[in-house]
Amino acid sequence: MIKYITVFLLSSASAFALPKEMVLESDIYVGDTVHYQIELTDTNESNLDLPEGDIYEDDTIPSYKIFNIKKEKSKLKASILFFKPGDYVIPITWDRENEKTKSTLSIKVKSQLLGFENDIEDIEPPIEFSGPYFFRLFIIILITAINIYLLYALYIYWKSKPKVIDALWEKQPTLEETTKRLRAIETYLQSEPIHEKELVFKISEYLKEVYSQKLKRTLLGKTDSEFLAELFDRTHIEDSVLRDLRLYFKNTKYDNNRTEINKDRANSIWEKIKKDFEL
Repeated sequence: MIKYITVFLLSSASAFALPKEMVLESDIYVGDTVHYQIELTDTNESNLDLPEGDIYEDDTIPSYKIFNIKKEKSKLKASILFFKPGDYVIPITWDRENEKTKSTLSIKVKSQLLGFENDIEDIEPPIEFSGPYFFRLFIIILITAINIYLLYALYIYWKSKPKVIDALWEKQPTLEETTKRLRAIETYLQSEPIHEKELVFKISEYLKEVYSQKLKRTLLGKTDSEFLAELFDRTHIEDSVLRDLRLYFKNTKYDNNRTEINKDRANSIWEKIKKDFEL
């Protein structure tokens, strides 16, 4: 009798097994890129399907965009960029005993606005170009044309002048930007006092400079979330490392943090990041 009960419980647990479905980020705001992943745990489940591109919740603008889909036999990963706040359920489906099953995971997206912003002022209608406005427009075009002609004439004159060339002159070598940023960190680690926020800013810019060269992409203008999302998609760095660093940057850089740390603590932070990112 106990044997039959055990078999029944095991089969029941298998029948109600749910996929492992999650997003790596905790607090999600409009404009953030979220990394979603799902893994089927039941042998009766298969055929994961997720549409790629802009997803519309209404007929105005897309609510979010799904991209970078990476699909395996029973796993799927994707990046999602949200354009509007709200609670969303990703339109992913899979087959379960010849029936389509949908996700029930709700993703809450918060607004960046605080509710205290001033209303947008009405835009005044454009000026009608009639009467004296045509004359003013003509004067503006004429002055612009004269300035362009003078600049061109100056360029021609400069090109026609003979150039003095010194064969002994040699261009002074310049330090690479990566070396400059590395020296800035090492110098700051020897200073007194050391502010954790300023140290993290220097480390963040150094990481972006290094991986801009490694990945042959311009990453300096990206936010920390966008930068770490690029590393998630294009490197083999552990997901947990990227997630922990994103939270650390967010908690340290974007508040009124004026925490002073000693040299041992500062060097410990720097050495851990160098080890995690193989610098």
